[in-house]
Amino acid sequence: MRSRVGRRVATLALCVASAAGAQETRCERGDVEVRALSFSGNAAFSDAELAAGIVTTPSSWARRTFRVVGLKHCLDADEFPLDLLRLTVWYRNHGFVDATVDTVVTHPEPGVVQVRFQIVEGEPVLVDTVQVDGLDGVPEAAQIRDGLPARVGGRFDRYANRATRDSITRRLRNSGYPEAETFLGYDTRTLERRATVRFTVVPGPRRRIGALRIARTGSGGGAPEVPAAAVRRLSGLTTGDLYRERLLERAKRTLYQSEAFAQVEVQPGEAGADSLLPIDIALTEGFLRSARFGGGWGTLDCFRTTGELTDYNLFRSATRLELRGRVSKIGVGAPLDGAESLCSGIARSDPYSDVLNYYVSATVSQPSVLRTSFIPTLSLYSERRSEFQAFLRTAPIGASLALARALPRRTHSLGYSIELGRTEAQPALFCAVFNACVADDREALQRLQRLAVFSAATSYERTDDPADPTRGLVGRLEARHASKATGSDLALQFTRLSLDGSTYVRVAEEAVLALRVRLGGVLGPTLSFDETERFVPAQERLFAGGPTTVRGFRQNELGPAVYIPEAFDTLTTAGARTSTFAVGDTVFFQAADSTPRRAVPTGGNMMVVGNLELRLQSPFFPELLRWTLFADAGRVWNRGAGVERLRFSALRVTPGLGVRIRTPIGYLRADLAYNPYDPVEGAAYFDAPLTEGGALFCVSPGNTLAVTKRDVGGGRVVVEQATGVCPVSLRPPRAARILRRFTPTFAIGQAF
Repeated sequence: MRSRVGRRVATLALCVASAAGAQETRCERGDVEVRALSFSGNAAFSDAELAAGIVTTPSSWARRTFRVVGLKHCLDADEFPLDLLRLTVWYRNHGFVDATVDTVVTHPEPGVVQVRFQIVEGEPVLVDTVQVDGLDGVPEAAQIRDGLPARVGGRFDRYANRATRDSITRRLRNSGYPEAETFLGYDTRTLERRATVRFTVVPGPRRRIGALRIARTGSGGGAPEVPAAAVRRLSGLTTGDLYRERLLERAKRTLYQSEAFAQVEVQPGEAGADSLLPIDIALTEGFLRSARFGGGWGTLDCFRTTGELTDYNLFRSATRLELRGRVSKIGVGAPLDGAESLCSGIARSDPYSDVLNYYVSATVSQPSVLRTSFIPTLSLYSERRSEFQAFLRTAPIGASLALARALPRRTHSLGYSIELGRTEAQPALFCAVFNACVADDREALQRLQRLAVFSAATSYERTDDPADPTRGLVGRLEARHASKATGSDLALQFTRLSLDGSTYVRVAEEAVLALRVRLGGVLGPTLSFDETERFVPAQERLFAGGPTTVRGFRQNELGPAVYIPEAFDTLTTAGARTSTFAVGDTVFFQAADSTPRRAVPTGGNMMVVGNLELRLQSPFFPELLRWTLFADAGRVWNRGAGVERLRFSALRVTPGLGVRIRTPIGYLRADLAYNPYDPVEGAAYFDAPLTEGGALFCVSPGNTLAVTKRDVGGGRVVVEQATGVCPVSLRPPRAARILRRFTPTFAIGQAF
């Protein structure tokens, strides 16, 4: 009997490694389809845990539901009997020594089976004693014994026992014992359902780091260019320090992070008679210089191009220098305009697309400067960037210092940036948002000012595929602060907080449910949530709408906006229209048409956005196409006294349908979203041409800001409007044709 079980276990060892791959078994002519798979009697483990360890797999949800589309899985006559053995061994390795597994196979219709695994778990064997011997004389003995997977009262779990053995060994090797070994033994008393687990430790001598022996090979087998001194500095290893295995792992990771080496080996050498252990570092250099160039076309940017030059061995010190450049608005922006016909109408209508957007920078970084896991990066840059129909930010010179720490699942960063720049925006935006309705006030806001920002961010990612996840979590939290303390000008002070989280769940073999929530808030200088006067720099305001937020709205058009009408009516105090008025008369300006020439998104200081997607594999060309059903919801608003509190009913929800086409550069994405909402109400302003004085007039319907003419002498007459709040009373008409309520978007990559 024992020999027969031994042969079965040996057979299982050969087949269990291929179990997951065998789940994609093709159906041949005459095979029977697995319509359903279930388990009964399992209390210690879920159905999903057990199903993941066997080959038998049911057809996909779409196949089971619609019978025609979806993936079809059939019963494998060779693997099905082994699934019983797999489940039996699984239970016994987890302490259920009497567990039995049987199967029930039913035929609801010809060519179809339903499979149920019936499990009798029995009582598990419990651990009543855990012994760790051999740690006498080890100073860290208490820490090594603490929190081990094998514990008194737990199941006699062979996997936990092996993990405990490995944990003890690793902890010793991180405490100065590079030759430590741990041996596992146990005594099971099956009738009593009890077990004793023993770990015998042979720590070996305690050692310190000795000489660093560095062997270098140049790229392609040539002479090395990175000096040994630079390698020693990057490794962070110091002769005389207590040996810790994690220090060698950190040295290897740091050398790789420099990107100067294609292959790195860091391992202990042969121990001598003394306590010093030499460390061997073997490296093969990669390409120490690289160049990348790219280009493309975008709805908002027209033609754009990027370039990057990198030297990984600046001054022969393994320091990385990156020179980057990015230019957009080519074709429509001066001085590289002249190809407007090749650009989209959206780009041509943007007042900030008439000049090139650019970014140039020089960045220096070196992983081991601070002898920590944080990588420092220093950048000098110059840029000009715009936000669609909102603002143009120009920074002739700026500098930033960033410290980034990348862990397997987490990334932490601290940063400080200071730049001299100015922000240009529509006069209507300055008037509506910043209460700067006079030309002198607007000019003051657009002068060169110093913006100094301290930032901190942390992110977490645990997914099965960073580019196209099907399960896992992604989260990011960021804070940005500018004040007198950071060196910022008095007019540029704020605190901005943002949170972005996504989760992905595979609900069926060919379907993934993806959910994302984004929250953002910007506080003014007093950090008050209800201050009535707030100034938030335009480039720090929050915007939403577009292919990565709420797709039923065009770029930035979810949230507050002001409107620029084509013309306005002049009304007398009696309410009659007039074509002219004289010095001393009092009139009112009001928009002549509720359809404005242009909407100017003003953004807000609070934002909430949620996205829900069901990503489906296409029933035809499944390797090429995917379909997506989605619903986006969100709102952007200005917090403050008198503002309506956020309610669920205030969110704008836009459902839609999308298609994804797999390409070598990622998914090409096309989405079509339905927007049932009326445009938001906003203040209306007429921006008079410079030939007419360049004044800005409130022309909102129903406004009572008096307009008069004043003779300033010399034959000059100026038109002035009384100061006051411009009413938020212009609401553009809703699209009459239902097709105009659909918003198409195109992009590369998933929305989140």
